[in-house]
Amino acid sequence: MAGSFDAVVVGAGYIGVSVAYHLSKVGLSVALIDRGKFAAAASRGNYGNIQIQDMELEHSVDMIQRSAAKFETLEQQLDWKVGLRRMGGLLPVETESQWRLMEERSRIVRAAGFDSHMVPVERLPDVEPLLETKGLLGGLYHDNEGQVDPFQFLLGHLVRARQKGLREFYDTEVTGFLTNGGRMAGVQTIAGDFYAGAVVLCTGARTRQLGKMLGREWDVRYVLGQAMVSEPVEKSLRCGVASASFFERTEEGADKGAIIANMAISQSPHGHLLMGEAMYEADHYRLGVPYPSLPGVSRAAVRYFPSFGKLRVLRGWCSPVAHTEDGCPWLGWVPGIEGLIIATAFRSTVISTPLAGETVAQLVTQGKCDWNISRFSPERNIEYAN
Repeated sequence: MAGSFDAVVVGAGYIGVSVAYHLSKVGLSVALIDRGKFAAAASRGNYGNIQIQDMELEHSVDMIQRSAAKFETLEQQLDWKVGLRRMGGLLPVETESQWRLMEERSRIVRAAGFDSHMVPVERLPDVEPLLETKGLLGGLYHDNEGQVDPFQFLLGHLVRARQKGLREFYDTEVTGFLTNGGRMAGVQTIAGDFYAGAVVLCTGARTRQLGKMLGREWDVRYVLGQAMVSEPVEKSLRCGVASASFFERTEEGADKGAIIANMAISQSPHGHLLMGEAMYEADHYRLGVPYPSLPGVSRAAVRYFPSFGKLRVLRGWCSPVAHTEDGCPWLGWVPGIEGLIIATAFRSTVISTPLAGETVAQLVTQGKCDWNISRFSPERNIEYAN
């Protein structure tokens, strides 16, 4: 099974599949490796939302601007229908402190060229008719967000990469790294050694564990996020809706093991309601859904949308979702290990996926990319301290 390639991509979620596609597209021989199946971890539970509202504002605005623009031609570039549709994004506001926080977000987002504005409570029914407005002050609305069908989005990239020669190795866990004089030479796996001139880690919550194999203490953290899906209904939602309280809680942090339920809901292209999200900081990868999580998600959803209270829940799921302390992804070469790239922990994964894949392909083939990614450097805190 193992062999020699121009590049090895570890992790077959959104980012890894995009990286594999873009590397294959420029003519490189590529191996895509995952310890499970493709989209087996966080990507399997992703809603497919193309979010502006979630972006980190201090360093990520340029990245999101570039990323959002790529969706205009994505289906044409892939020659594959990914279920792309445009919809709004709404953050209902309950308190004065949330209102001030959302006003500041709106100012920055508008300055970046995105349509974003505060909506008073009496106008909320015009934006999202089924929303219960009692107890709300209004909301922050983004006009031009979107959604893809996650399965078609992933499959389109994979099929086109396969046509360019991509080889896939699933149920293949990485057990170590091959190095030669400070340079990455490949990876060791349960299926044998894979040699490559470039290794790209798109490994989400597993990134920290892999770093230990290289003697690195990489501070990529993760929460276990839980969500659920309802039976299909007629078109009910105009927006992806998430409570503004998420941003307050993100700033405050949470104790390890404490379950936080926050409303986030959208409707899939097939009519199912995707409802979340409960989450907690964890130090394990067990994917069983804790009992209090789904009732918490249900209460949060019905609080904002009482008319959904009678819908049947078809299933729930749990996924490890990677994040960093500063809310910025890791994207770029790893200092001190030539030939190793990390592309992981994107706060808004779907919107960042096409740009991430294209950027890694430029790094591998040209040694640089056409935009400034220095703020996203892996081990950036160590790098800056020196």
